[in-house]
Amino acid sequence: MTETHKGEHHAFIAQLIELREAAGQPSYGRMNRLSRAPGIPKELPTSTLSDILNGKRERLPDWELVSSFVTVCHRHAEQTGLPVAPLGTVPQWQARWLAARKEPRAQAAGAYEPRTHTTGTYDLYRTPAEEADRRTSRMVAYLVRRAAEGDSEPAYRLAIIKALLGEVAESRHWAYVAVQRRHPGAEAFDRHRPPIDLAADLAFAYGRAYEQEGPSKLDIARAYYRLAAGHGHLRAAERLRAMRAVPFGKLLPAPLPTEHRPGPG
Repeated sequence: MTETHKGEHHAFIAQLIELREAAGQPSYGRMNRLSRAPGIPKELPTSTLSDILNGKRERLPDWELVSSFVTVCHRHAEQTGLPVAPLGTVPQWQARWLAARKEPRAQAAGAYEPRTHTTGTYDLYRTPAEEADRRTSRMVAYLVRRAAEGDSEPAYRLAIIKALLGEVAESRHWAYVAVQRRHPGAEAFDRHRPPIDLAADLAFAYGRAYEQEGPSKLDIARAYYRLAAGHGHLRAAERLRAMRAVPFGKLLPAPLPTEHRPGPG
């Protein structure tokens, strides 16, 4: 396998990992059980899933296995109430699989162009919308799992994120949940109508807090900044521009005063 093919292979496996996370991170056992249902092309043994997602196999999985993986992720997302659209369709995933194999048919499919991966810089303003949306979906999926455990903070953040995504009913639902769980900022947020300006300010504050935590949290910081900047938050937009030239592992000094995560409203 050439270095180019290895790169495509690893990139495709990384996409499968992101797909599983966006679908709510079903366990290998859960995926195996779902794969035995009617309409799934191929059963997914837990050992096979572990080997593939942990990089223990040199070759790409065959298409039947990938198709089963995608379908199982869709079914798990549906059953747990997570959005399915950001996961991508089976034909889209087949185009990605073909592209990773460097097969000519991938271009003919026309449904997918391999992304150019660069090192050293990353900026959500220059990231394809599909990739940025997938990162946001992963964050939402994580918060939904946390909220299911009874914590008020994930519910509060979901209310903020959903408001900025334009999903008003879901935002009100999570705000109500946060109020019932006595989150200190939830009542003020729930009373604020419309909550967009407040939500953008809160998303910016979360982004700043994550940025200050260091390189491992920059993707989360960017996701919050992007949500705020999408509603005209100038300071969030400035942070995105400033982070554009940041090499991985090195954080530029923030020109803004340190801010803590939002507390009571």
